[in-house]
Amino acid sequence: MVLLGFRHRLAALAAALLLAACGSGHDDDGVDFTSTVSFGDSLSDVGTYRVGTIAAIGGGKWTVNGPDAANWTELVANAAGTPAPCPAQTGLLVNIPGLVGAPVMNFPACRGYAQGSARVSQRFGPNTASLQSPPFNEINLGLMAVPVATQMDTHLANVGGTYSGTELVTVMAGGNDLFMNFNGVVNAGAGGSAALGAALAAGWSTGVQALVTLGGSAATDAATAAAYDSMRDAGSELADLVRSRVLAKGARHVVVVNMPDVSQTPFGLSLDAGSRSIVSNMVTFFNSQLQSGLNGSGVLLVDTYAQGRLQAASPATFGISNATTPACSTTSPVNPLQGSSLGCTAASTVAADTSGFLYADSVHPSPLGYRLIAQHVIERMRAAGWL
Repeated sequence: MVLLGFRHRLAALAAALLLAACGSGHDDDGVDFTSTVSFGDSLSDVGTYRVGTIAAIGGGKWTVNGPDAANWTELVANAAGTPAPCPAQTGLLVNIPGLVGAPVMNFPACRGYAQGSARVSQRFGPNTASLQSPPFNEINLGLMAVPVATQMDTHLANVGGTYSGTELVTVMAGGNDLFMNFNGVVNAGAGGSAALGAALAAGWSTGVQALVTLGGSAATDAATAAAYDSMRDAGSELADLVRSRVLAKGARHVVVVNMPDVSQTPFGLSLDAGSRSIVSNMVTFFNSQLQSGLNGSGVLLVDTYAQGRLQAASPATFGISNATTPACSTTSPVNPLQGSSLGCTAASTVAADTSGFLYADSVHPSPLGYRLIAQHVIERMRAAGWL
């Protein structure tokens, strides 16, 4: 995604993850994993954009960057006894004055394909370089945001077209499809060129694009319907990609994590009731189609949607002291990205003890948030006999 505890509980959680790492992947009842291959968006990105200005300020992951800034894929890789995934591509094509980027570089031996702002198959994501060209002409960070479909194709090209069957494969995506579709809904009512551009970036049909340029309630209704259809399609497509480009190519141990409830994030909580309902519906439509498309496939589908709702309902149970406020300050001069977790460090958090905060920015998890995701995935993997 992009936009973007209590000490005793954290200690216990860290100990549990350490035990999982020490005993996993190598006992008689587990799987001897040789590597972890990760596909997805910012929640699985292990450092695609850790270059230029972002690297210089200590950023590079979508969280509060620092010594404990591992995301859930890195923690799960550790538990599986494999090396942490390194980014398969790095770079930043920024066109914001004062920020320094870096050319795109590929690393075929690395297995961390996930990239911040990536969608399932569409190329227009938040702050992507694809939006810097006409007709959008945005001034933005210039994220490459290679779609998940392309990430999977790149991996197959890197390994000769097949999996060995000893990899642990992780997949998590859909958040940026939601953000681009929601942006289309938000702009539809006003009509005009902004509505047309948002509809085009969302990936809607030319018929819907023409309709939303007229503005008004009919345009908003059409945009909402198009957004719902688009999210259903994205969920189905991701399931199809897992089946055709991962399982059918020899992967045997695949973890697919569904989309968290974005309506429960600080971003979601900031919306009016109607908009928040639309976001909630988009999440459930995506997750429903993802689940139905993977039924009977043999993948381990992990329900972070339900788990996240439990955390929101009873935060203290999970060692969470704040589940509604971002840890990263939007005004700190240390982070020129206006509170985005990509450039956030302990030097640019709000004036509070943020160790128990669930969110780094409006949508991305804090280090605690990632540990909770990892813990849930590890528990499911243990129950499946993989660890």
